[in-house]
Amino acid sequence: MLILDDAFQHHRLARDVDLLLVDGIAGFGNGQVLPRGPLREFASGLSRAHAIGVIDGPLREEDRARLDRHAPTARRFQLRRRVDTLRPLAGGEPSPVSCLVARDVGLVCGLASPEGFRATVEGLGARVVAERCFPDHHYYRPADLAGLAGEASLWLTTEKDAVKMPAAWAGDAQVLVVNLELDVEESDPFLDWLEERLRAKPRGRDAALPRRREAGIDRVQRLRGGAPVG
Repeated sequence: MLILDDAFQHHRLARDVDLLLVDGIAGFGNGQVLPRGPLREFASGLSRAHAIGVIDGPLREEDRARLDRHAPTARRFQLRRRVDTLRPLAGGEPSPVSCLVARDVGLVCGLASPEGFRATVEGLGARVVAERCFPDHHYYRPADLAGLAGEASLWLTTEKDAVKMPAAWAGDAQVLVVNLELDVEESDPFLDWLEERLRAKPRGRDAALPRRREAGIDRVQRLRGGAPVG
């Protein structure tokens, strides 16, 4: 089985199941395509999705209406972001998530929707007092992290950003990397649906494998332990 990320617009690629994830906070933005809005194609493309997951929903009413209009038969499922650990950018022992309660923190990230990262951090009880937000897939330079300690003593970043910023560039500022997990709500019905859809494909190559119930496999553990769904 091959699981691809960001392949929804790869029209020449043969696929068996299209899973589309929508950020519950950002939604579909202004509903316009690039460069006037955040969408890569018109909303009518939603009709190709076999299942649509909403992360940290609910969606706004106008976004729900788009899904109902363009993808009325797509299976819906819900996901939640969950912070697992906080690890120092410079290396060392991880810190418990509880250490952020009532703490003043800064955020440094290069994301398409930094609002979701901010909401996650604030949901842990932290107070965001400074931000350095860059465009998605930003290529970091030393100047981007210069003077962090003067704005906040503790900074948070994402795993996506951490691999592109050497700890030495942060100077005296403490930078923790937020390790996020994505949990599927009511995962058993969703996994049952996904398994049956894959088995129903004529060229499916897993038909001889035992089903999860027959094999006694913990389905939630399989979802977390394998490649991420998305």
